[in-house]
Amino acid sequence: MTGPVAEQKLLERLLQLSRRNQYDVFTRFVWPSEIEHDRPWCDEDLLTTFGTQIHEALGESALISLSHWECINFFSLNVHGIKGALAFLMMAFYEPRYRDISEYLHVFVAEENGHMWFFAKFCLDYVGKIYPAAALPTGSAANLVERDLLLFASTLIFEEYVDFYNYKVSKSPNVPAIVREINHQHHLDESRHISFGREIVQRLYAQVLEQDASQATVDRVRKAIEKTFVYFIGQMYNPRVYADAQVIALSGMQNAAALRNRLRNDPSRRAFHQLWFKRTADFFVKHGILLDTACLSA
Repeated sequence: MTGPVAEQKLLERLLQLSRRNQYDVFTRFVWPSEIEHDRPWCDEDLLTTFGTQIHEALGESALISLSHWECINFFSLNVHGIKGALAFLMMAFYEPRYRDISEYLHVFVAEENGHMWFFAKFCLDYVGKIYPAAALPTGSAANLVERDLLLFASTLIFEEYVDFYNYKVSKSPNVPAIVREINHQHHLDESRHISFGREIVQRLYAQVLEQDASQATVDRVRKAIEKTFVYFIGQMYNPRVYADAQVIALSGMQNAAALRNRLRNDPSRRAFHQLWFKRTADFFVKHGILLDTACLSA
């Protein structure tokens, strides 16, 4: 925990940065009437087949098609993740325990609402649908502070997960301009949200321990956060993606679910799970919330 003075200085800096970099989300992007389908929509090493034997069996056209639907899955996850975060954050406004951060929460919510809009618009304009997502496991919190910790922690894990993707695609010269710009803008905004999220998670964990520092509490929080990491890793692998990309037959698997399970559990994919999530897991280990990063290999 960095202390209330340092925390307040961080909030003031984040507010200044948000105001300085404010933009109109509805005019920020140039939306083409059509998007190129002969170009990838994400980097090849972001594909959930990458590093596996199945990846080697797919030709260039199949990999490009897969990149389109992997992109749609990623943007859809953003839509659902933001919806869940907004529902929680709206409840936090002006609660006594969040009075000092309520002003920044308004900025946070406004920015996330804009993000949800442009991710959804891309999906609906260019493929006509948003993929559904499985419900996030919430854990069994013993009190409101613990509940809030788990919700802020899941939001932080999600934001750092998507930021890895955003930053990489924002630097890619191979994707269409609108894809690159969406990822670039989201990365810029999320860098502030991540700083805020890390600070509030530390605060709430300290408050949880102030109320009850028993081993049962520590273990319950740890297990809930480990499950959150496993959940987001699992969401990377969407059977609907493989069906829409028409790569099931090429993979040699019988159906989309079988392909999904094969990829999700392929030992060669564990290194990529580490690459995407280890920085965040290390943060939780550093602050004593997790014991290690073993959940990333689950």
